Amino acid sequence: MSVSEVRSPRRSAPPAALVACGLLLVPWLVILASGGAPRWTAGWLTIDSLEAVGLMASGVLALRALPHRALPPTATATAALLLLDASLDLATSQGAALLLAAAMAVLAELPLAVTCALVALSTLRAMEARNARPAEVQPAGRPRGEAGQQPSRRLPRYCSTWSSETRS
Repeated sequence: MSVSEVRSPRRSAPPAALVACGLLLVPWLVILASGGAPRWTAGWLTIDSLEAVGLMASGVLALRALPHRALPPTATATAALLLLDASLDLATSQGAALLLAAAMAVLAELPLAVTCALVALSTLRAMEARNARPAEVQPAGRPRGEAGQQPSRRLPRYCSTWSSETRS
């Protein structure tokens, strides 16, 4: 690893904050599981658990010297979960709880969603600059037969249910 690949403390602050926020959600999950309205508890536990896992995974993947190609989709999905959580909090709250939901959205969920989106975007730009593309868009390459033979036109085993009309 070269000196230019080592992350500076300034560049590692957002990923470390993502990990810290994911870890801070764990005690909140315990509090949420122990009390609250039973009608909503399972839904909030699911969303907040996915947020915690997504924040920690995004942060850990971003802290690597060369970020993993799974980082952009992980960070993007986490940003979407944070936006969903903020909108559901606002939609299901009334009175003083609505003020608390608005404060949580403005001070925590929306800034974290923006951070996740920026981490995903900067990672995609860095991957593009290195000419490394995510696996989903990377060309698979042309299969080669033995000793210069043409590759087989057979479909992979998982495609055997396709009709003969779709095969070319």
